[in-house]
Formats: sequence, C-alpha cells, structure tokens
Amino acid sequence: MTSKKIVIKFGGSVLYKENMTLNVELINNIINVINSLHEEGHKIAIVVGGGKLARVIIQASDVLGHVTTFKDILAVESTRIHALLVIASLKDKAYLLVPRSFEEVGKALSTDKIVVTGGLQPGQSTSAVSALLAEYWGADFLLNLTNVDKVYNKDPHKFPDAKPIDNMTSEELLEIILKQEEEPGKYDLFDTVGCEIIKRSNIKLIFINGSNPENINKVVKGEQVGTIVNG
Repeated sequence: MTSKKIVIKFGGSVLYKENMTLNVELINNIINVINSLHEEGHKIAIVVGGGKLARVIIQASDVLGHVTTFKDILAVESTRIHALLVIASLKDKAYLLVPRSFEEVGKALSTDKIVVTGGLQPGQSTSAVSALLAEYWGADFLLNLTNVDKVYNKDPHKFPDAKPIDNMTSEELLEIILKQEEEPGKYDLFDTVGCEIIKRSNIKLIFINGSNPENINKVVKGEQVGTIVNG
C-alpha cells in the first residue's frame, strides 16, 4: 500500500459520552488504529477539538461577562488539553509538544512523529485548522470523525426525514454549514472558513462515523465510507 499523508480531525462527539465523561475506550481504539497506520508507513497529523469541555468553559465565561475574544482563547486552550491527552496516549509515536502556531506545526511535521494539535488562534475553529494543515502539508485527504455515518442534508438528530449524502461538493457542504451557528465551541459539522480552504485547494474531505474506528482503515484502503466532499 502506498504511503499516505493523512490529517484526522475529531472533537467532542468522539471524545465524550452523553455526559462529561471522556469516552476512554473509544479514544483508545482510535489510538490503536492510528498507531497501526503509522507503523505501516503512513504519515499522520491529528487536530483535536474542544468538545464539551470547551462548551462548559465558554458557558461559565458567558455568565462571567467575558468578551467573545476571551471565550475564543479559552476554547483554544481546551483543545490543547485534549491534544495532550492524545499525545500521551500515542506515547513514543507522537511529537511530544502541542504546536501553538503554524511555524511550530511545520517544525513538528518535519519529524517522523505523529503530530497532534488543537486550536492555533482565537476566532479560528479546529475545522479551519485541520483544513489549513491539510493544505499546508499537501495531505492526501482530511478525515473528519463525527457521531453520524454520513453528512445529512439537515441535522438527523432533530429531523427524522434527514437524507444521507454519499458524495458532494464543497459548495453543497457550505450551503448546509451556513444554516448552523458559528460561535466559540459550536462548530457542529464544519465551518465556513474550513470549507473555503477545502474549495480553494481541492482537498478531499471525508466525513465518517468515529464511533467505529475501523472506518479509518477502510478509508485508507480506498473503500467508500461516509461522505466524500471534493473541493
């Protein structure tokens, strides 16, 4: 199998159970799959979101009357906590520091280690970071782990008649994204900035259900899984 450059992005829907309990078993299973891919010679970078931790911190920040910029800063720091959790789980296969800028990302990618990052700056979601990283690195594809099997034309958790989509363009994805709220900690599917980056660099973005880590292997093997977005 030809070695691939893979960017994997996942957040709260994968990290946490219904409550504020971290889904340790699932995280460990994802780590095992990533370790195996790395051992096979694939190069991997991971972007981790803030999930429920970010939302809890942002809610407290809101009650305390903080400005939105400070909420963004808190959200970024929460992603870095999750990134450290993943780094520690990957052990010696991981680059041991969480990059805090694209300069640091570039330095980390020059090693043979798995690079794990969270947010990089206020006002920028981890979806946008993952798209920028895939563009910067020339990744073969960006894999977005979610809690649904495919992208739907509307929220399947709210609308029983929501229809799954196998293939779509970045413009079609953008139409769906524009219907969702874009605030710190609330980037549910992807975000507009990330979508524009996907479009301008023709990045292949694939949404899969992260609750079944074997889906990652299937994508790497070239199997049709989830929703494929072609820039």
